[in-house]
Amino acid sequence: MLAYPAPDLVDGVVRLRRWAAEDVECVRGASADKAIIEGTTVPAVFTEEAGRAFIARQLARAEEGDGISLAVADVATGLAYGLVWLGVRPQPGVVGIGYWVVPAARGRGLARRAVRLATGWALDQGVARVEAWVEPGNDPSLRVLRASGFHREGVLRSFLALGSRRTDAVVFSCVASDVAGPATDGDRARPAATSSQHGR
Repeated sequence: MLAYPAPDLVDGVVRLRRWAAEDVECVRGASADKAIIEGTTVPAVFTEEAGRAFIARQLARAEEGDGISLAVADVATGLAYGLVWLGVRPQPGVVGIGYWVVPAARGRGLARRAVRLATGWALDQGVARVEAWVEPGNDPSLRVLRASGFHREGVLRSFLALGSRRTDAVVFSCVASDVAGPATDGDRARPAATSSQHGR
């Protein structure tokens, strides 16, 4: 079972924190992206009520013991621009990671910073393995993982259900010996959610 980090995870640019009611505008931005909608439960048609319900689902993750969902916020402004999720897998000591950043905030390296922070923290908590399942054609997400110290392991055929279609999943993992150094600027990736489990 994962508990929220205390204090928040910060690297000088991004802060990973609990979701809050005012983050509904972040959900609005995510609802404008087809790829995020397809792989998560971000509402396809945004309303204030649907946005608040999405935030409530993220907060419920920790309470139900299936992982934690954190808002990816700007340190300077406090505004949320994305999500990073750590979910408990059935195998002991293994967690899955998922992430997305709203279109307006891409190209700033936020996804890479968030993945590095969350992964490093999880491994420091005694997690043995952090893994990601990514659609083969999602090149931006693949770049984020490689830049974050993850290693490609193989392909699971017809593994992910994205909307009404099925697709293969490229498996990436990171263990303690893989953890990369501090994040740097310049990540131009366009991260999007890669699994239906990335945004409950």
